[in-house]
Amino acid sequence: MRRPRSLRLQVVLIASALVAAVSIVVGVVAVLSLHDYMLGQVDARLNGAAARGADIAGGRGPGPTSGTTPQTSPGATPAPTPPPRPSRNDVVGAPGQSAGTITAIFRDGAFELGGWIASDGVRHDLTAAQKKLLAARLPTGSADRTAPVTLDLGGSLGEYRVAGRTTPSGVGVVTALPLDSVAAVTGRLTLVVVLVGAACFVLAMAAAAVAMGRALRPLRRVAHTAAAVTAVPLDRGEVRLAERVDASDIASTAEVGQVGTALNDMLDHVESALAQREASESTMRRFVADASHELRTPLATIRAYAQLSERSDAEEREVRGNAALIDVEGVRMGALIDQLLLLARLDALPELARDEVDLRLLVAEAVLAARIAGAEHAWVMELGEDPALVRGDAADLRRVVDNLLANARVHTPAGTTVRVRLDEVRTGQTAGSVRLTVSDDGPGLPDAVRETVFERFARGETSRSREGGGTGLGMAIAKAVVEAHGGAIAVGEGPGATFVVTLPTARPDADPGGSGRITLEG
Repeated sequence: MRRPRSLRLQVVLIASALVAAVSIVVGVVAVLSLHDYMLGQVDARLNGAAARGADIAGGRGPGPTSGTTPQTSPGATPAPTPPPRPSRNDVVGAPGQSAGTITAIFRDGAFELGGWIASDGVRHDLTAAQKKLLAARLPTGSADRTAPVTLDLGGSLGEYRVAGRTTPSGVGVVTALPLDSVAAVTGRLTLVVVLVGAACFVLAMAAAAVAMGRALRPLRRVAHTAAAVTAVPLDRGEVRLAERVDASDIASTAEVGQVGTALNDMLDHVESALAQREASESTMRRFVADASHELRTPLATIRAYAQLSERSDAEEREVRGNAALIDVEGVRMGALIDQLLLLARLDALPELARDEVDLRLLVAEAVLAARIAGAEHAWVMELGEDPALVRGDAADLRRVVDNLLANARVHTPAGTTVRVRLDEVRTGQTAGSVRLTVSDDGPGLPDAVRETVFERFARGETSRSREGGGTGLGMAIAKAVVEAHGGAIAVGEGPGATFVVTLPTARPDADPGGSGRITLEG
């Protein structure tokens, strides 16, 4: 698989490319601006040289002495004589001309004289090709001059700036100045621009590499943290994810901070999920162990009584007694299995019935049944006059009330008063709910039991042992049923054991003024 390019390399290349592009643009603009400026200076000098050359060709400038007036008779008017033609020396190397200046004179389109002067003062002739190129720059038509242009005259001359003029007498003069100074200056500037641009490019790459290295250092530490987490085995046992992105790295840059914060949040979430998984597995192991223990006891009892009944000398009355005890243990084991199945059903989050259930009637029936089973206890029931409606499964809710009442009856001594109170909460955080409170004035719950009372197979001290007939699943079932109905169950404060169940009401428009209550004692 192709290895992806690093972010650092990409940023360095992009930054360097931008610096190079800016350097090229600035260099080209600088060189072209200087070239145009110097070309303008050459054109100004060329116009001056062309004007002087036209004057010399027209006989108005420095050159040979003016023509002599012919002898005439006394009193006669002398006839005008045409200006003398300048010589080659008058045209090439005239005063004011710089080295390399070319001057060529044309009459009737034909080359008459001309040449160029070197820096050592030596005059040189023009080649036929150069004469032809210069002749092409003569003005045509009614124009008396041509704009300066750049021509490559070849040979040892190279590029020249050329302009042509026509004198009033019709003589054509072409003047040219060398561009070697312009080429030398622009060439030197181009070299400087290239060298400076290359240096800037190298410095930009180095600076970008260093800056990106420092900027990405926290990101590399974030990647190191993630890599360290991947090395931790997560498939079994208690897992501790101690690796976290350091706060200094999170505060380094906004982007690294976002990645680091997201990674820390994810690690916290994963660690919490793994802790919940471990707790769930531990609970499941403890649940399986407790369930096995609870089932092993009645099974051992059944096996023992069955073996006693199989003896050849066993009497009929003894066999009947063993059978009765086997039936009792079978019923107990069946009840335990039913409770385990109920918890499994609730753990599977089934779709519960959503019927309207009047808790007032349901609690009243449960208390009356508890009075029959626990006649040695005093039962006090306080119910409202209006129906306390909730939505849910009536059978499951009745099981919650039965378990709470059975817990109070079984685990308290005779003579204990058990109070059952039903209220509709209209204020506070639980407003719009029904609250069921079951309390007694017995010995209460030990502090250690308060923390585990709703766990499966949870038992307290000896008074809450298996001898009382409990399996340790009643409160766990009550909690599971209440939470499946969207409610909550908790241990309350009181002189004895107090349990408070809160369920959302099905009567959000209940009259807040209703306060009548029905109280039953017995």
